[in-house]
Amino acid sequence: MSVTSILDNMISVTDLNRGGASKTLSRVGNNHPVIVLDGNRPSAVIITPDDYWRLTQAEEDFALYQEAMDRLHNGDGTQLTDIDVFGEHYHSVNDGFEPEFE
Repeated sequence: MSVTSILDNMISVTDLNRGGASKTLSRVGNNHPVIVLDGNRPSAVIITPDDYWRLTQAEEDFALYQEAMDRLHNGDGTQLTDIDVFGEHYHSVNDGFEPEFE
């Protein structure tokens, strides 16, 4: 996003309260947030539900990545077998399902 488009997507709280909400919401689009300024400082960012979902998924993915890296670097190297995980009486289910690959 360019500096010009960021500046174009800013609105003050005062303008928002003076009837600019509808116009502002119409400017919000995927990858085009609107920044709300209060006292010339960013106080809120309005984004689409799709952008919100994408950002929360990225945050969750990064948290899982950090956990995996922590385990790789700080783990004791113990590896578990299928019996350790499922128990010795576990038997896989053969339900006849055949996945299709393209």
